[in-house]
Amino acid sequence: MICKVKNAVERYNMPLFGRTVAVGLSGGADSMALLHVLLELKDEFSMNIIACHVNHGIRGETADRDEKFVVEACKRLGVDVRVLKVDVPSMAKKMHLGIEECGRRVRYDFFNSVADDVIIATAHTLSDRSETLLLNIARGASVKGLCSIPAVRGNIVRPLIDCTRADIEKYCSDNSIEFVTDETNFEDIYSRNRIRLNVIPELKKLNPSLEKAFMRLISNAEEENDFMNGFSREILGKVKLEDGYNAKLLNEQHPAVRKRVIFEIINTETGIVPEAVHVEQVDKILQGGRTEIIGETIVEVKNGIMKINPEKEEIFDWEFEFNLSEANAALGGLKFEIIHRNNLPPKQSVHNKVLDYESIIGHCVLRNRRPGDKMKLAGSSCTKTLKKLFNEKHIENRNSAAVLADEAGICWVQGLGCADRCKIKPETDKILIIGEDKQND
Repeated sequence: MICKVKNAVERYNMPLFGRTVAVGLSGGADSMALLHVLLELKDEFSMNIIACHVNHGIRGETADRDEKFVVEACKRLGVDVRVLKVDVPSMAKKMHLGIEECGRRVRYDFFNSVADDVIIATAHTLSDRSETLLLNIARGASVKGLCSIPAVRGNIVRPLIDCTRADIEKYCSDNSIEFVTDETNFEDIYSRNRIRLNVIPELKKLNPSLEKAFMRLISNAEEENDFMNGFSREILGKVKLEDGYNAKLLNEQHPAVRKRVIFEIINTETGIVPEAVHVEQVDKILQGGRTEIIGETIVEVKNGIMKINPEKEEIFDWEFEFNLSEANAALGGLKFEIIHRNNLPPKQSVHNKVLDYESIIGHCVLRNRRPGDKMKLAGSSCTKTLKKLFNEKHIENRNSAAVLADEAGICWVQGLGCADRCKIKPETDKILIIGEDKQND
């Protein structure tokens, strides 16, 4: 197994030579094997090794047992060991994170703190990589997801990445390496455990060399992903403008490249890793439009230029009194007409520009939209803010859109249609038709 590790260090250009290496040591077979292998290579690679153990405060006495085992094992081996004991569940609650994500952040922050310019070595194996690959596939992975766990990411290296769990067990047995076992590894209530305990054994019945096959798949995916990343960066450089991005040029690219560039733009501009749905939203408006992604981040494409969070235009509120008794008039660039149901033109849209006149309640105004405006659109099952409705309909001139409102709320919105309570009903007699006032064109 030493040869496999040395080959992996060379193959993936792991920066171990002459460095201080923080070894993530849980006390399990994988991490104990990693520590022993790196101690074997310590002089050859001129490494300074520090063992790091985190007691997450989750497994009670068992976790305390593991901590004690790690400390005693390092003492026998003459290895400097650092221990962090932390209540991850409480911390996760305060940070509004999942326990697994919070634990991951705690571990890596701790590993990075033990020395300046440290290299972190974790005990992920080819078996872990295979499980992650299957998890990613089940979640609808892209080519990037098929790359599974990277052998090197920043200052994190995984020297056992080409070793299987069987390799680890044999190495521990051959070298009389003691380790502890996490009892939760055998509970199939976790997704990864279900894959390890149930799925992979079945797949190995089809192909006993499953992990080697997955290794080929991952290697091919890494090569293609690396090429696509490089090419996408070239395109990103070409579409970048001083005041945004060239949406026309971006839209001309192959979808696979285009979506990667959109991903990078969103990630760079917001500092947030976007989901596939956010990339799709932006991809749909490249010929013009506006959409909201990741909280209140706005992406707008206008005149062939895409901007993230464009400067908000200054909005001036306007409002006109709407006299129901004098509805047959022009107001705010719109023409209003009251007719009897029998006179409704046959092709007139039922929801867009007509409404039940008698459903309008009390004082009525025609105005622009205001913060917090919401309505249940005719034919819809729920109430939504106008902001959300405008985004869904890709309406650009939302701040100039006219809103007809009465004492009960919004009756009608230009470009969206009427509220559900104001739609035409079987008993409706008087109908209010709203059209463009062509005299104002």
